[in-house]
Amino acid sequence: MKLLFFLSGSSTLFAKEEVISLLNSYGIKYEITFSEGQLLIIKTSNIIIDFIFRLGLTHFVLDIISDSIIDEKIDKTLSEIQWDSQLNFDRTFKVRVKNKENREYNNLELLIAKSISKYFENYIKADLTNPMDEIIGLVFKNNLYIGKKIFERNKKDFNKRKPQLRPFFSPTSIDPRIARAMINISQAQKEILDPFTGTGGILIEAGLIGLDTYGLDIEEKSVIGTKTNLLNYGIKNFDIRSGDARKISEIFERNFESIVTDAPYGRSTKIDKDKEKMYRDCFFSILESFKKRCVIGLDKEYPFDELGFRIENIYSFRVHKSLTRHLHVLSRR
Repeated sequence: MKLLFFLSGSSTLFAKEEVISLLNSYGIKYEITFSEGQLLIIKTSNIIIDFIFRLGLTHFVLDIISDSIIDEKIDKTLSEIQWDSQLNFDRTFKVRVKNKENREYNNLELLIAKSISKYFENYIKADLTNPMDEIIGLVFKNNLYIGKKIFERNKKDFNKRKPQLRPFFSPTSIDPRIARAMINISQAQKEILDPFTGTGGILIEAGLIGLDTYGLDIEEKSVIGTKTNLLNYGIKNFDIRSGDARKISEIFERNFESIVTDAPYGRSTKIDKDKEKMYRDCFFSILESFKKRCVIGLDKEYPFDELGFRIENIYSFRVHKSLTRHLHVLSRR
């Protein structure tokens, strides 16, 4: 099967890293056949990919039915599609087209819908309000990709979890879509630890995709606030403790599959006057406490390789004019 991932336009490279990391963490064998702009197309023999619901920075995923150049032969191209490979006459359908080109292509939705109806001899019913299946056409560089939608990110759900809408919040909390992507890039399948839990934004996203959540914060109000936020979103399987991130092994007496955190910077927090020493000691503690990957957000690029980490990638996001968040994707050497 060929899958098309339509990625977030504001953070395309990070979104691609999220998809690839998620596929790798579940041991999916795949081949990237196209990657440009917001489009990522892979070929895989795996048919069980139910974990894609975890994605935070992918708008939708299509199981590709057709890939063709848009020209005067488009009607013939559509007539050759075996629609029963993805649709069934006893299920309703809807067609929509997303055009990423400046050029207008008239009536593509209608052409595709007519092709489907003709194939099923008008026995299949369209439902524009609540269809059972959705066919999406995506126009990109004079190509028309047609596929059955198998996943679409619920934007409203993510918006409900914006930092300012939580019972306990901080204006510097990370966007839930970015937090979700950080977790997926960490390749966690069972659990994560956030040693600077803050308001629990990362742990909320981890809990909602079924991971066991562990948190640590030196401020008691953050520990209480994180628990409040987790419970607010129906997450009950958590272990949040009060303590110093420099003593992870001492506090939990175990290692963790993955660590994902947004380290304190320019925030009101109980940290040493010597912030650089605090960072260094905390990062050594983190290095000793994870097995797969670690993703750390900071307000600057940090030489983690000097501490013994392998830096796999660094992604930078402008939060506002005085803050750029640098997300470090790290592994063990």
